[in-house]
Amino acid sequence: MNGRTGSGALDDALLDRLREVVQQVDPMPEVVLASAQAAFGLRQLDAELAELVRDSAEERGGVLTVRGEGDVRLISFETGPITVELQVTERGSARDLVAQITGIGVRRAEVETPGLRLPTTLEDSVATADGVAAGLLRLHVHTVDGRELVTSWVRV
Repeated sequence: MNGRTGSGALDDALLDRLREVVQQVDPMPEVVLASAQAAFGLRQLDAELAELVRDSAEERGGVLTVRGEGDVRLISFETGPITVELQVTERGSARDLVAQITGIGVRRAEVETPGLRLPTTLEDSVATADGVAAGLLRLHVHTVDGRELVTSWVRV
C-alpha cells in the first residue's frame, strides 16, 4: 500500500487481492517468462559472439574451483580470425583479468557482469581489470572499425 486513506486505500487493497486471485487461477506460463527473458538478450543482436573454445579449468578434469589464491585460469574465445585469450587470477572473492585480443584493432573493452559493465585499461590490444567480483562475466569489445564483439558468458 502507498499510505493512502479512504477510497484510494480500498482501491489499492482490491487491486492487490485481484492480483493474487489471477495469479492463483491463471498464472503466467513459464514459456512467456522465458521468452521475455530471452528478449533482453536481443538488445545486443548486432554484437558478434566470440564462443568459448578452451578453458584450462575443464582441462583439470572439469573442476572449476582452483587450488588456492593466485591460481591462474586461461580461457580462450574465437570468432573467425578474432581471438580473445583471457587470463583470470583469483584473489579471494575477486578476480584480476588480463585479456589479449588479436585479429582486430581494439578501441575499448569492458567487463560485463549480469548487473553492470566495468571499464578496462587498454594498452596494445591487452585489456586489464582488477578486483572484478567472482561470478558470471563476459567481455564486450569495441573495435576501431566500429564492430562490436562479446564473448560468451563464463563463470569465474
